[in-house]
Amino acid sequence: MRKKPDSKIGFLEYVLEYHNLGWCIIPVPYGTKKARIKWGKYQKSRPDENQLRKWFANGRRNMAVVLGEVSGGLVCRDFDTIDSYETWKKCHPDLAAILPTVRTGKGYHVYFLAPVPGRKDIKGNNGEHLGELRGSGHYCMLPQSVHPNGSVYEWVIFPNGEGFLALDPEQAGFLPKETDVTEQTENTEPTEKTENTEAIEGGEEENESARKEGKTKTDETVESAVEEAICATLPKELHTRNHQIFEFGRTLKSLPQFVDIDPREFRRYVELWHERALPNIATKEFEETWIDFLKAWPRIKYAKGDEPMAVIYERAVRLEPPKIAVEKYPDHGKLKILVSLCRELQRAAGNEPFFLSARTAGRLLEVSPMQANRWLFLLKSDGILKLICKGGTADTVRQASRYRYVAG
Repeated sequence: MRKKPDSKIGFLEYVLEYHNLGWCIIPVPYGTKKARIKWGKYQKSRPDENQLRKWFANGRRNMAVVLGEVSGGLVCRDFDTIDSYETWKKCHPDLAAILPTVRTGKGYHVYFLAPVPGRKDIKGNNGEHLGELRGSGHYCMLPQSVHPNGSVYEWVIFPNGEGFLALDPEQAGFLPKETDVTEQTENTEPTEKTENTEAIEGGEEENESARKEGKTKTDETVESAVEEAICATLPKELHTRNHQIFEFGRTLKSLPQFVDIDPREFRRYVELWHERALPNIATKEFEETWIDFLKAWPRIKYAKGDEPMAVIYERAVRLEPPKIAVEKYPDHGKLKILVSLCRELQRAAGNEPFFLSARTAGRLLEVSPMQANRWLFLLKSDGILKLICKGGTADTVRQASRYRYVAG
């Protein structure tokens, strides 16, 4: 499994690697953690590759990832001390083995996906500062940046594109039951005040008003999570409504509060989604969207983030490869792993076809997407895979190809 980019590649290549993961990357002066650009707009949209090349052409800058929706819902648990990280790791060894992790100047950063607004300060039983949970409105430094103390940020587990988990922070052990929410401290990367962060800072007053109206903190958390789900799944172009409403349902099913709920109870949320999607959908009638949502719900076999590609890949590497892979490719280790991966993907999908793109396969096997595509072609020719639906066409532009593993 890939742990980090080749140490010989340049600084710009690291930046572009992060950009290709779907992250929003901004420059920070070398050896510091404080951004000197006005980065408020990058909480909503990512810089393009040309802008990144202008920023990082000379290689003498630090870099940071903007957290939240703009980077696919990215969240960071910042462990300020090695001891606090090790304590969490002992309690959650499975997560510690797969979640993207960075060694910082003082402790560790661990990344995952969750709808987390602002920042939550983490304190120990004696009131000592142990770190924080950072979400939208904040950013984190990335390798190969240089910490102010002179140390270099380093990957312990490099993020493969589909290797992230959508987690509940408390269930994952990243939050104690009670935490203090703060928006700015001296020992974290400061956030530029924008309309977005001002809304976050005004949250306490709004929460007090909500409490007076009889709302609970849980109600507010659910509403916030639904809002994140709506923003993350709104269609951005015509003819993607059906796919995006499926993604909306999948995101809702990722939330622990909604796992066993009758989908008919989501009507008002779907109405909100539909109303905001209207500018970019051809079908204007709400009833059609509602029907698609109701039909999609039982088809959602896995909630968003369940059975992540990284977990399946690790299992494929750990298990004995299929007999047909050993017979056909006895001296080709990566082809045997690819066959094993397809077998495990089929097991995870049950009776349904599974999704796999050449880009994802290439990233996992550390080859180019073109080479991975050639290998997938070979597996089809050798009767190991059957192509069910080709991705990247006019009708499936945003989808990976769907396959069925047909070998014994």
